[in-house]
Amino acid sequence: MALDKDKLRGILPAIVTPVNSEGEVNKEATRRLVNYLIKAGVGGLVPLGGTGEYTALSSQDRVTFVETVVEETAGRVPVIPGILSPGFKEAVTTGKDFMRAGADAVMLVTPYYIRPSQEGIREYYGEFISRVSLPVVLYDIPYRTGVYLEPATINQIVNENEMVIGLKACNTDLSHFTRMMALVNDKISVLSGEEYLFMPEVIMGAKGGILATANVFPRPWIRMFEMISKGDIEGARRIHFGLLSLMDAAFAECNPGPIKEVMAMIDIDVGHALRPLAPPGQDNLRRLQAAVRRLLDHPLE
Repeated sequence: MALDKDKLRGILPAIVTPVNSEGEVNKEATRRLVNYLIKAGVGGLVPLGGTGEYTALSSQDRVTFVETVVEETAGRVPVIPGILSPGFKEAVTTGKDFMRAGADAVMLVTPYYIRPSQEGIREYYGEFISRVSLPVVLYDIPYRTGVYLEPATINQIVNENEMVIGLKACNTDLSHFTRMMALVNDKISVLSGEEYLFMPEVIMGAKGGILATANVFPRPWIRMFEMISKGDIEGARRIHFGLLSLMDAAFAECNPGPIKEVMAMIDIDVGHALRPLAPPGQDNLRRLQAAVRRLLDHPLE
């Protein structure tokens, strides 16, 4: 059954790309990560976003990773790889590669570097959808791309393209999020992409989140989402504050460098971040290890 907005919900980790010492995809570690996350109860997997180091991998590495994730997932949850290419032709080629690899949908970032107009972005998504026969999750992350989607543009794209089923929201302006939700909340599944804003955005109608720290601790995020959905705001707030030290350390340096360094603490060694990222500094690594150890010893579930 095709993925649609109603099935796109819950916690979908933005998964890291496990690599070996040569920087090649580590298939065995990938399989362990997939099974760890599915066993925890995630709603889907999102390989090859920024957390998956899309821009640091070759096109063949990307396909290999998606194929491995799809194979190990075996239909248990949706697999929605990211496409972070700045150019249209490369994005289309990649989308077709991922479709052949078995992806259930793709998460397509706004075109960047050339700073397109809102009309240019609208046409970009429409033309991509006409050429790649997969559902699309829009990806708005202006602090990385330098461009953003206006709420009215999002609404227009959604109204014109029934294959758009969701949006990963990484615009940190909550007023922008509020205006967007007022327009599209009942039309697509909006997923929070920002750990610090996850709780207020779910309260305003987000159907879950695509989150980097869910690689290490998916269960607290799943539990928080369940609590908010049931109206237990105090319980959700307790978990949110309990995750704060992890968030602070994980995002003190560019993601996924810090997260990759501590994955071995949950028995999944995913290797180091790829160039141009460097390993986190020792002070932050100690902070991160302390946060992870605290959560392992005192789970927030």
